[in-house]
Amino acid sequence: MILDVSRGHIRVKIGNRVVTVQGEMFFPGNDKLGFVVFSDSIKFWDPPDQTSPVLSSEKNLILDDIRADFDRGGHTLEIE
Repeated sequence: MILDVSRGHIRVKIGNRVVTVQGEMFFPGNDKLGFVVFSDSIKFWDPPDQTSPVLSSEKNLILDDIRADFDRGGHTLEIE
């Protein structure tokens, strides 16, 4: 579940953990939001779990969650 979107990040909650994913917002038109996600920035969970690395399978869940939320809203998502 997306908790927060800003110009430079998306905060996502998966289970009982939160992760901040770096990226860049853009506006593709039609009053919709666009966001480029920098997938390499997904390395560790946010506090209090900051010492726990994000596993590859968890990273896929995070990206799938963001993608699903963006698709539901008709927004554009690019993953780099």
